[in-house]
Amino acid sequence: MKQQKYKCLHKLIWICSIALLLLSFIPNLFPDYWFTDIFSNFKLQYLIASVFCLVIVLFLFRRKILASFLLVLSIGFNAYYISPYYFNTEEESIKVEDRLKMVSINLLSSNTEVDLVEAYISKENPDLIVLMEFTPQWKRLLHKTISAYHFNHLEPRNDNFGIAILSKKPIEAKTDYFQLNQKPSIVSQLNFNNKPLTIIATHPVPPLGEHAFELRNKHMDYLIKNRSKFSDRLVVVGDFNNSSFSTYFQKLTETDLKDSRLGFGLLPTWPANISFLQTTLDHILVSENIQVLDRTVGENIGSDHLPISVEIGF
Repeated sequence: MKQQKYKCLHKLIWICSIALLLLSFIPNLFPDYWFTDIFSNFKLQYLIASVFCLVIVLFLFRRKILASFLLVLSIGFNAYYISPYYFNTEEESIKVEDRLKMVSINLLSSNTEVDLVEAYISKENPDLIVLMEFTPQWKRLLHKTISAYHFNHLEPRNDNFGIAILSKKPIEAKTDYFQLNQKPSIVSQLNFNNKPLTIIATHPVPPLGEHAFELRNKHMDYLIKNRSKFSDRLVVVGDFNNSSFSTYFQKLTETDLKDSRLGFGLLPTWPANISFLQTTLDHILVSENIQVLDRTVGENIGSDHLPISVEIGF
């Protein structure tokens, strides 16, 4: 019986080792297919599972070399993408003359936990708020908060793609559909010491199916191809429906935009209630001439996404 259990465990670890290797590499080898792109979101989970399997191999397997090699390959490949978020050394300290704190919240259109949302906003006390899945009902529920932010641009919708931006500082904002579909983004501009700052609040469609996958990718490509339309200092914030491990997200950071999480950790945001599956779909990207002073993830506010907060300096 003991020998049979060992054989079953042996086979299971081999299957897991091969599966983890395939799940790690296939999204990068075939990035243009929507289904494989989904698996790119979970590199942290693959890393943890590979380490767990490697420990079992080292302690229980008689022949360890091939299985260990496959697992070390998985660990190294996934760690390559994860480690910059914990060991970023590129950020240089600069003299900060102006600061701006902003939060991004995917409200979830069906969520009714207005007290939790308002408590989070009150605790963070940001200068600027981006709201996604902003419905007419949420507009009513957050009337108190909206009134406290005198400069705002609201695009409530009855689907999951309403969006809003609230600011304590004067902004000029407009709705832009990026020539793609009828899903609104908001392009706004603030001024610090007579220098413009563009903030783009955006929410691409989730890539569930080939057509939606193509729309999301075109959304990302639009921001890259039209970078020159926006000011030198740029912030892009929202639910990208895209993790930082996806090829299409990485194309954004090949421009002058950088991930605000670098040096602060992965800070996963979705799904809010299933911690072991969490990945980061909610992002704030900033241009290289902006310094990230702080970056955090908030507590559960009743949504399927956790809210995010960033403080930036110029």
